[in-house]
Amino acid sequence: SQAIERWQARAIWVVSRADTEYPRRLKARLKEDAPPLLYGCGDVAIMETGGLAVVGSRNVDDALVGYTVGIGRLAANARRTLISGGARGIDQAAMRGALEAGGKVVGVLADSLEKAALVRDHREVLMDGRLVLICPYDPAAGFNVGHAMQRNKLIYALADAALVVSSDYEKGGTWAGAIEQLEKLRLVPVYVRSNGGTSKGLEALRRRGALA
Repeated sequence: SQAIERWQARAIWVVSRADTEYPRRLKARLKEDAPPLLYGCGDVAIMETGGLAVVGSRNVDDALVGYTVGIGRLAANARRTLISGGARGIDQAAMRGALEAGGKVVGVLADSLEKAALVRDHREVLMDGRLVLICPYDPAAGFNVGHAMQRNKLIYALADAALVVSSDYEKGGTWAGAIEQLEKLRLVPVYVRSNGGTSKGLEALRRRGALA
């Protein structure tokens, strides 16, 4: 109860899998793999709207950042929620594009929810009900590779379709999450970017079943 009071004082809510506020999509799609607890900040209802998941590498060039910002804007203009992981690079570019165009965004974080909730750029859109940040781990927890890998399935489970903008070949969280979707979970169609030059990782995902 002390922990919950601490998070509530920071405008962070906590829901368990038994609560009615818990996202139905996660329970229906992930079943026993749905996190027992979710921490978050913002409008819970956004998580039930589906939308487009956009994922990709952290280290990308300016051209891919610009492309991804445009994808975020397209989603917003189509009135579709944008779901991503909140990491630097592709994730943040997609979220920024959607928010700048007036869209709604779900950020599924692997760490540091407490810090993210206090970021100046997040405050206004959180209060406007256009952004919800969630994390299945303690809001004060730092980065952990295993956590980053595990949260990928939540991004896909909250979406109707997914776009992989960039991916390393046979390594990294983006690759692992896409392969898990294509070969195990199969929750949504997975698309890979096919314009502006491809990569070994994206080509390999296409051979494994991703769509251009």
